[in-house]
Amino acid sequence: MNVITVARQLGSFGDWIAEQLAAKLDYEFIDRRLVEEIASITDTSVEEVERYDEKGEGRLRFFLKKLLVPEVAPGTFPLSAAAYAPEFGLEFPHMREHEVSEATYLDRGTYQLLITTLVQDFGQSGKAVVVGRASQVILANFPNACHVKIIAPLETRIERLMQTRDMDREQAQKLIEQHDQWRQSYLHNFHRADWNDPLLYDLTINTGKIDREDAVNLLAGFLAES
Repeated sequence: MNVITVARQLGSFGDWIAEQLAAKLDYEFIDRRLVEEIASITDTSVEEVERYDEKGEGRLRFFLKKLLVPEVAPGTFPLSAAAYAPEFGLEFPHMREHEVSEATYLDRGTYQLLITTLVQDFGQSGKAVVVGRASQVILANFPNACHVKIIAPLETRIERLMQTRDMDREQAQKLIEQHDQWRQSYLHNFHRADWNDPLLYDLTINTGKIDREDAVNLLAGFLAES
């Protein structure tokens, strides 16, 4: 396989497994680099890009944006949302959780176009492990792509976050539920896909049953035989 996409649950060790697999295969590890490249292309900060990165939107906000912002035709470059509805600025003022001091070039439409283009580019160039960003959907029809999902039982994930992030049980569970919802909403809203659809993946690994080092070796062996 030329490219491996890795979807992962928070607390599943998915990020660690993806990074170790890339090192073992001598493949390029594509994770935060996507965020950094979009920040460079749009002349914005990494923090600004992270506001959109793998995060879905609430149904009301998504519905309103679909009404106000025209669909982006394939191959075109979207304007900022403020250009379509300047009275709303970068986001809808009455719905934002944090004030944005000034509008930037980056908006949701721009982010979606750039992330799709970059992931497709890595899919075509090959020898890459791409983490998240709906890459399992974007590269679904690439013949040389393998799509992997890393999961773990909820209780195991909670315990891991309590240990690694110095959280209590309530904080850990709330963060996990938030991340799960983000990923589900992200795929549903922007790709019309179900993050939990087993057919999106060629292989699913439960790190509640298999050690993370063994998971890396299992994946490397599976890919060598594919």
